[in-house]
Amino acid sequence: MRPAVQDRTNAHRLPPVGGRRAPSLPRALAWGVFIWIAVVWGVRGAAGFAAEASPETAWEATIGFDGVYRTGSWTPLLIAPSTATRVWVEDPDGELVGYPPASDGGSSGQGGGEAPRRFRVRFGRPAGRVLVDDGSGSTVPLRVPVALESTDEVMLVIGDLPSAERAARLLQREDGTRIRVVALPDASGLGPADLDLDGADAIIACGSVVARTPPEALAGVDAWVRRGGRLVFLAGMSAAPPGLAEGPGAGWLPGPAGREGRVTRMVPLRRSAAIETYSKAGRPLDRNALGGLEVPVLADAASIDGMIEAWEGNAATELPLVVRRAHGFGTVTWVGLDLDQGVFRNWQGTDSLLVELLGGRSRQTGRSGELNRRSLDLGGQLRLAVDRFDGVRPVPFELIAGLALLYIACLYPAEWWLVSRGGRPALAWLTLPAVVILFAGMAWWIAGRWKGDAWRVRRADVVDVDLAWKVARGTSFFGTWSPMNAVVDVGAVPSTAALGVDGQAAVVSWYGARGRGIGAVDCPTSHPSLASVPYTSAAGLKSLDRVPIAASSSRLFEAEWMAGVADPPVVSSLRQDAQGTLSGALESRLPFALEQCSLFHAGWTYDVGSLAPGALFDPESGKGPRTLASALTRSASVYDRTQTQAWRVDNTDIDRILEIAGFHAAAGGTSYTSLEAGRLGRIDLSPVLPIDRAILVGRGPAGTSWSCAAAGGVSGSGATAVPIDDSPAQATAMWRIVIPLEKLSVEKPSP
Repeated sequence: MRPAVQDRTNAHRLPPVGGRRAPSLPRALAWGVFIWIAVVWGVRGAAGFAAEASPETAWEATIGFDGVYRTGSWTPLLIAPSTATRVWVEDPDGELVGYPPASDGGSSGQGGGEAPRRFRVRFGRPAGRVLVDDGSGSTVPLRVPVALESTDEVMLVIGDLPSAERAARLLQREDGTRIRVVALPDASGLGPADLDLDGADAIIACGSVVARTPPEALAGVDAWVRRGGRLVFLAGMSAAPPGLAEGPGAGWLPGPAGREGRVTRMVPLRRSAAIETYSKAGRPLDRNALGGLEVPVLADAASIDGMIEAWEGNAATELPLVVRRAHGFGTVTWVGLDLDQGVFRNWQGTDSLLVELLGGRSRQTGRSGELNRRSLDLGGQLRLAVDRFDGVRPVPFELIAGLALLYIACLYPAEWWLVSRGGRPALAWLTLPAVVILFAGMAWWIAGRWKGDAWRVRRADVVDVDLAWKVARGTSFFGTWSPMNAVVDVGAVPSTAALGVDGQAAVVSWYGARGRGIGAVDCPTSHPSLASVPYTSAAGLKSLDRVPIAASSSRLFEAEWMAGVADPPVVSSLRQDAQGTLSGALESRLPFALEQCSLFHAGWTYDVGSLAPGALFDPESGKGPRTLASALTRSASVYDRTQTQAWRVDNTDIDRILEIAGFHAAAGGTSYTSLEAGRLGRIDLSPVLPIDRAILVGRGPAGTSWSCAAAGGVSGSGATAVPIDDSPAQATAMWRIVIPLEKLSVEKPSP
């Protein structure tokens, strides 16, 4: 009977089609749906690619310095045609930031063509998106070259100087990194603002190019130096009158403090021993090559502001050849030789001469010379410090782990036992939502207990004033913590209550750390932001509008401004005596008291204490100076031994970080901190200390006034101002006043 049943069962089966079993209906339906979705997405992708590829060729872009630019730095971007209304670039979180056209106009068109439109943008990611908006509501992707990393150094050369590349090889670090040299034939492509050169660490300008360049084309370079840049100016025979009689080039020639330099005549250079010794050249100059070589004679050489490092003759003021001087908050090193011409193009000593003009080789060896430049730096350490808010604490891990274990225990076996014991499975429809709601409420309460439900802000401020050029600079970092999902409008202006400057707006942008860490500008992947919504930068870069911020998270911003100062905040008669110490006096004209004051000069510091309005300080009346390095590193003598307070990379004291960053090189640089200065290197005033400058350092009111308006949700309805306390008790800043020293022989007639 069993075979009959077996045959009957097989008889009900469908015969195979073509020798293969027919697919079931659900499987065929699933495959059909999958194929349909793939076809639809393929058609949409092809259409989108065609739509994007067709108009992309309509835009032509010129970026950075001949295509070279750096992440994290302000970068000029010229786009043609000029119908572009906004450029969208990603920030470190991967969110698009819309930048408006520059208010100071674009570059001139060539051949009668239409001039491209100039933008100033910051790249927050090395391979982020760049979109161009033409005003019609649509954006087109723009292809740009790959950016340099934020930790790479860039040296810009204006002119034809072959030895610059060889000098960069001599300046190579122990880890193998080398300065990137970018050579431009002229300065016509440079922007008119200092932000256009933010991506350069040093600039070498050849006098032969500067002499034939319109002054307006060099305005950006001059503003960049005053802001804190480092310029090497090669002007020998090219400085012959009237080549550099006016314009920025005249301001780069050595002269009295705050005034332009002037060349009276040219004289033959009969000996080259001074230049050979200064450059530490291994081979002397060919004596026959000196024939016909002339160097400029500076007017009133005895009153030159700065340090004469090389000269010919019996005295430094007889025929200066190399002068290093302060120019605003930056430095200009002038050499009275055209190193881009004649015998200097092939002389081996030109390479080492450029190295000395740029500051010399790094003296840091060992572990300090092998540090990881792509990791944390002082800028990143300050970012971590600003990102800590009063009243906002991280929830302890033990509490989170305990709550998770308790939640699991309530689901199983507690809930399972309760439901299965009574034999009522339908009860789970009530117990499960109750458990979820209970633990969600507990999590909400714990977050509010540790995080708080109010907006929090924190800031770090630096105010610098240069008495010689009567200019002030403000650098501020601002962080805000949000208890809810919101969008914020952030702006900053110079604080007129702290300093009598005009109310011009500051340049406001996001604050990102250098390197490849999480959230840094060189990170290959963007930070997983919880509020990924595009936002815009206002005209003039004076504010950021509709910046998204997620609940229980923070946003960090930075602002910088420069303005003229009508009334000097300090009146000084300080001068350097024969022993190298300071004499004279200074009087405060500030409307507020500077606390915890010190007076820095060269390698010394004088304790001032509190300097009230109208108070006088005489450096000779105190207990005398002490070494600046020991004061910055908190060194003390214990039993005839010097103990230095080690730098902690986890330190979150904002005042201490700004103190070291403001004089990083004077404190020992990476030998002391084991960290690069990073983006805070632009506020380091160590280079101006040894060149006829004293710096008064103290604590005073904040010099930058921030505004922050928040609106709940992405729609941004119902904006309210975030409370920011600008009172002197809550908002303080590190004040640094750069004071030019008087010359002892100022009455001596010029030779």
